[in-house]
Amino acid sequence: MLRDYVFVTPVEVDSGGSYISHDILHNGRNKRSLQSAGGFLHYRFSAFGQELHLELKPSAILSSHFIVQVLGKDGASETREPAVQRCFYQGFIRNDSSSSVAVSTCAGLSGLIRTRKNEFLISPLPQLLAQKHNYSSPAGHRPHVLYKRTAEEKVQRYHGYPGSHRTSPGHSPSHTPPASQSPETEYHHRRWQKQHFCGRRKKYAPKPPTEDTYLRFDEYGSSGRPRRSAGKSQKGLNVETLVVADRKMVEKHGKGNVTTYILTVMNMVSSLFKDGTIGSDINIVVVSLILLEQEPGGLLINHHADQSLNSFCQWQSALVGKNGKRHDHAILLTGFDICSWKNEPCDTLGFAPISGMCSKYRSCTINEDTGLGLAFTIAHESGHNFGMIHDGEGNPCKKAEGNIMSPTLTGNNGVFSWSSCSRQYLKKFLRIMHAASACGVSALGEAVCRA
Repeated sequence: MLRDYVFVTPVEVDSGGSYISHDILHNGRNKRSLQSAGGFLHYRFSAFGQELHLELKPSAILSSHFIVQVLGKDGASETREPAVQRCFYQGFIRNDSSSSVAVSTCAGLSGLIRTRKNEFLISPLPQLLAQKHNYSSPAGHRPHVLYKRTAEEKVQRYHGYPGSHRTSPGHSPSHTPPASQSPETEYHHRRWQKQHFCGRRKKYAPKPPTEDTYLRFDEYGSSGRPRRSAGKSQKGLNVETLVVADRKMVEKHGKGNVTTYILTVMNMVSSLFKDGTIGSDINIVVVSLILLEQEPGGLLINHHADQSLNSFCQWQSALVGKNGKRHDHAILLTGFDICSWKNEPCDTLGFAPISGMCSKYRSCTINEDTGLGLAFTIAHESGHNFGMIHDGEGNPCKKAEGNIMSPTLTGNNGVFSWSSCSRQYLKKFLRIMHAASACGVSALGEAVCRA
């Protein structure tokens, strides 16, 4: 058995665990069978000495008005009704109350599986990886690879799309930030410790009072960790989200595959924001996906994360949906190897303004595509937009705990959760936003998210 990834063959089963089929594709054509099963899908496979029974229901990640728009050459645009809306699911592992699952079934199982003690990514088995291990499966079976996040780079290099091979640890060139950049705002980490530079500079960061930015030790009622399974709150917050994929990312995955890939990642992001450890009911709803075949006028994207984010935030601020409404949050996904401070590749993974959520000009993030683990980068950077600061920076939480807002995004024994500090930052942000919205405006004088 391989230590950090293993080959599995999921099968569809009924609610009692009895075999139905090896044909696990569920892209809407099996709507009748889904209805007869009470709206749930069930899959089963063995991995790492465990028998896993996934119990899934359709995800509400997509708005009922969701559209895909392709911006092509000479500014030409094409709007497409997506054909993948019924193949995104969320759920749990039976007999594991702390588990959560977020997968797509459009072309096999792809997504996130979280157990009590570990976190795994799953995807159809790349042919090159199967060949490396001389692995073959019976006709009609659909083999997959289940892997820990620490193994994502190993798995990614065997995918067929260009640019999936990443620099190996120990061979990455060292990059030194300019002397003018404060050590407080710069975070250098290799590979899975690539930096999450989050824009804590004057032109991005709001200027909240100190007591609203940094947490005190007496703000915690209990030292115990909440259950990771999604909990209920008094009122949910719907964050209507625009996702934009740049030209390099569209070229990397291919126009025919990139939509499903991005929505699979966003389904995972939605699941992370529903994790019980966050302490609030945050619903990420994708209202529009824009695929850039070339950069439109006014938008400049390159390796320089700071400049690219500035350009993107300004560009997206002018966009309005077909219904005349603006989105609450804009996420840029890039195929560039970004760097926070220069137009060359380096160790930055994401960049975001602090407390920018629902601001017309600052509710925006840039995120480097690294594979399915991109979901953790998006959650981390959007967390900053919700007012969250890195664990261990001006707060009592420890960087080494490996929570989602850790500067290194290296999980605690492979498990990522929201820390007590992140919960408190979010609670404060929502409290301020709610108080402002009661007066008809946001804390920044702009439209608020939809409760």
